[in-house]
Amino acid sequence: RNRQNSDKGNDARPGKLMIVANMPSKFGFKNFTPRRIIIHAMAEFIDTDGEDYFAPNFLDTIGLSAHAFITSSGVIIRSRADDEGAYHAKGANADSLGVEILVPGLHTYESFTRTIKGDWCSKLQFDTAGDLVLKWRIDHDIDTVLRHSDIDPDRKIDPGKGFRWEAFLKEIQL
Repeated sequence: RNRQNSDKGNDARPGKLMIVANMPSKFGFKNFTPRRIIIHAMAEFIDTDGEDYFAPNFLDTIGLSAHAFITSSGVIIRSRADDEGAYHAKGANADSLGVEILVPGLHTYESFTRTIKGDWCSKLQFDTAGDLVLKWRIDHDIDTVLRHSDIDPDRKIDPGKGFRWEAFLKEIQL
């Protein structure tokens, strides 16, 4: 694969292309130094009562944000810069970068929770998430990478049992 990174800093793995789209979010804060990374999963499209939303737009409607979203086709959508805080993980926003790995398709919360129990993440998406997180680890000297469910186990189940966590840790060299 050829990958080229459009963010600042060196590419985590030379010769790899990171496709980046920008959908800025106003929800977050300035003067931010990341110390850890939180891995999330959410539906690519959210089925709400009466209206469907693309994931970044849905977070905007409820006053939340993430630093990045990764589609099943490997596109990285950036919503907050690395030096800006995002509202992605209750109790962990002050020092963590958040990436939402998007579960393909239109989902209600119920269909989302069922889907993430199985193998839902494409190889391209998995590899792209690994590339981005490894880049963040190198750029910001971060050794702590957690699942959303690790920091809030009573409320959160993402990225789910279907996300190959041990393989991901190897991918990001942890």
